[in-house]
Amino acid sequence: MISTVSALLAVSSVLSAVSAHADHAPENWRRDNTVARAALETRCGLQLTARRNKRAAQALRSVKRKRGLHGNHRMTPRQTSSNDSTCLITPEVTQGPYHILGEIVRQNITENQLGIPLEVSIDFVDISTCEPVQVWVDAWHANATGFYGGYIAETGSTLSAGGGGGGGGAPGNSSLSMSMPMSMSSFGSSMASSASTAAASATYGATSGADSTSNSMLDTAVDDNSTFLRGVFQSDTDGHLTMYSIVPGWYSGRAQHFHIKAYPQGYIASNGTFVANSTAVHTGQFFFDNETLTAVAATVPYANNSISWADRVTNEDDMWYPYQAALGYNADLDITWVGSDISDGLLGSITVGLNMSYESAELSTQYADFDVSSYAAASMLPSASLSA
Repeated sequence: MISTVSALLAVSSVLSAVSAHADHAPENWRRDNTVARAALETRCGLQLTARRNKRAAQALRSVKRKRGLHGNHRMTPRQTSSNDSTCLITPEVTQGPYHILGEIVRQNITENQLGIPLEVSIDFVDISTCEPVQVWVDAWHANATGFYGGYIAETGSTLSAGGGGGGGGAPGNSSLSMSMPMSMSSFGSSMASSASTAAASATYGATSGADSTSNSMLDTAVDDNSTFLRGVFQSDTDGHLTMYSIVPGWYSGRAQHFHIKAYPQGYIASNGTFVANSTAVHTGQFFFDNETLTAVAATVPYANNSISWADRVTNEDDMWYPYQAALGYNADLDITWVGSDISDGLLGSITVGLNMSYESAELSTQYADFDVSSYAAASMLPSASLSA
């Protein structure tokens, strides 16, 4: 017992020094969370369950549409068991070192990246009113071989010290210098693996994984003007957001994840990019179940990753997964297979409960820089980016 407690304290000390986020939940967190969850269930349970059922019906219609089936055709697509945490506030988790401001407003952020198609379906709910809320959602993640747009020179195979393009090649100018800054993603999973995810999550509150405004390590200078797998889109008036991308790949020190940042107010600039005129109310990450990821990993280009699938970081060993799983929240997307083969694509759905009075820190001062005219000519700006 003493060694376990010591290990947890060591993890807490190191992570606090590295990421400077808030302290762990107080000792009475179990009682307070139980009371709060019961109250939220009583107040919002029926509405949230109805929303999840509605989203499940939307997913089924989407699968039928993609398969070219008639609306009355009976079918049961392959799905993960539903684990949606509809009656919990969604915990805060670091934005990481690769957030870029002023990205293109578009629903489809794939931008010619190869990988398993992913339709992300999210319901945003204000936990104080149980009502849907309309927000602008900034989304970004790594490509199939672990490279981030804007940071090609220091992600992917560079993080694994593999050199070169990791079999799949860097998705951009391969002549870019391969310098690697000290970033959150370069810290290994050895700290988190000293305790189980469940045990670690039990010590955290809803904002334990939030970024501190003093953490300058999360403002990483942009290396290039690539914008793949980045974009901003707005949920509809019913709080529902659909975006199109690919399943993220893995890289050194992290399990596969999908970043989001939610803003209640903003607008589209004349060059087609997003301008936030409010503080974000949530920063978080979505994860994927192991069965789905194992099927994804067997396909190309994921199989070309410079880090072998056997050496990847699992959710259980990821240093940030316990923070996103705090208070019993389940951060894994519910997955529906579009077809019988993984290559047909996946639908990932989840509910995000927001505290609309919360202010989620923004630490990046980096802005997207790209040739607007060439993007317009390639139909990559908002007017041409509204569907998959």
